Amino acid sequence: MKIAPIVNQEKADRFLRIFPPRIKQMAKQIQLIDNCSKKMNYEWGFTDTVPIMFIVIFKELTLTARKFGLDVDVKIGGKSIEDTYDDANDKFQASLRRI
Repeated sequence: MKIAPIVNQEKADRFLRIFPPRIKQMAKQIQLIDNCSKKMNYEWGFTDTVPIMFIVIFKELTLTARKFGLDVDVKIGGKSIEDTYDDANDKFQASLRRI
């Protein structure tokens, strides 16, 4: 990965002020999601909600990573995220309408 020189110090400072706290917040949310995986507290094996949600999240993350110049290749059950996303997103959107 090639690192570019800073062109605009104000924008660089703004990025360093905003980006790390947002990643920290996201990491905290992932830890909360991890808590839901504990089968002694939750039952989730009966639904396809878990893979659907992760497919949608991974697709968004790969698109965002690409904007930062990172090429990420995600596979779910051996299939590329692109092959699984449309169906998963349709189910995700339908689940949001039920909430």
